[in-house]
Amino acid sequence: MTAATAQLDTLCPPKLASFAHCSLPCRDMEEGKRFYVDVMGGTMRVNTPTFAMFVIGGVEIGIGNENCTFIRPNTEYPHIAFYADPDQMLHMKAWLTACGIPSSNFWTRQGIEALMFFRDPSGNMIELFCVKPFPGADKLPRGGPAGGGKAVDLETFRYDTWKLPKGYVSRLR
Repeated sequence: MTAATAQLDTLCPPKLASFAHCSLPCRDMEEGKRFYVDVMGGTMRVNTPTFAMFVIGGVEIGIGNENCTFIRPNTEYPHIAFYADPDQMLHMKAWLTACGIPSSNFWTRQGIEALMFFRDPSGNMIELFCVKPFPGADKLPRGGPAGGGKAVDLETFRYDTWKLPKGYVSRLR
C-alpha cells in the first residue's frame, strides 16, 4: 500500500480502472466456440478443453463448462470482472470489509498478477483482476483458467446482510 493509498478516505469506494471480461457457462464447448467465432465474429484468445475466451467488439467474453451454474454458492461462472491496479485491489478489499461484505483471499495464476472474488447481494460473482505485478503474488494461492475454485473456497463469501459504513453518504438519490 502506498502512502497516497494509506491517506485515502476509507468512507468511499475506490475508482476502478475498467471493465475486464464476462465469463458465461457453456453446455458444449465445441458448439460454444463455433457460435462465438462464426456467428458473433469473435477472435479466439484462449482455447482449452474447459475454457475459451473471445474478443468481440473490444470486449473479452469467456465460456466454460466446469463449475457452471447460476448463483450456486460453490461456482465461479457466471461472473463479471473488472481490471484493477494493486492499490485499487487493496482499497476494494478494505471497502468491502467496511461494508460488511465478505470477499475471497487474493490469488494468482502465474505468481505475478492477483485476482479476488466477491458477490453482489443476489449472489452474482464479481472478480477484480490485477494484471500488473502485485506485491507478494508469488506467495498467493494458485489457480489456472477457471481456477478460482482451486485457489479459494467459493462458498465462504456469501452473505445475507450488509451496510454502508457510518458517515458514508449514498450518492443514490
